[in-house]
Amino acid sequence: MLFYIEIASSSLALEESKRSAYLSSRHRSNLCVMARAGGITNAVNVGIAVQADWENREFISHISINVRRLFDFLVHFEATTKSKLASLNEKLDTLERRLEMLEVQVSTASANSSLFTS
Repeated sequence: MLFYIEIASSSLALEESKRSAYLSSRHRSNLCVMARAGGITNAVNVGIAVQADWENREFISHISINVRRLFDFLVHFEATTKSKLASLNEKLDTLERRLEMLEVQVSTASANSSLFTS
C-alpha cells in the first residue's frame, strides 16, 4: 500500500493510492519512521494504526460477505444441477426403453420377413 504523507502547516494528509487488505508490520514501521522524521506526534501514529486496522477489518468483512455469497451460490447451483440432471436422467431412461422396444420390434420384423411380402 502506498502512502503519501504531506505535512503542510501542522496538518497531515494521508492518501491511499491502492486499497489493500493487509498492512504488513514493515509498512507500519515505515509509517512510524516517516512520521517520526516529520515530527508527527505519537497520537497521529496511533490514529494511523487505528485507521489501518479499521480498513483491514472492513476488507475482511467484505471478504467474509463475498465468501458467504459464493457459498450460497454454490449450494443453489448444486441443488439446481441435481434437479436438472435427475430430470435428464429420467428422459434418457425413457428414450432407452423406447429404443429397446424398437430394437425388439425391428428384430422381430426381420425374423418374420413374410410380414413384408404380400
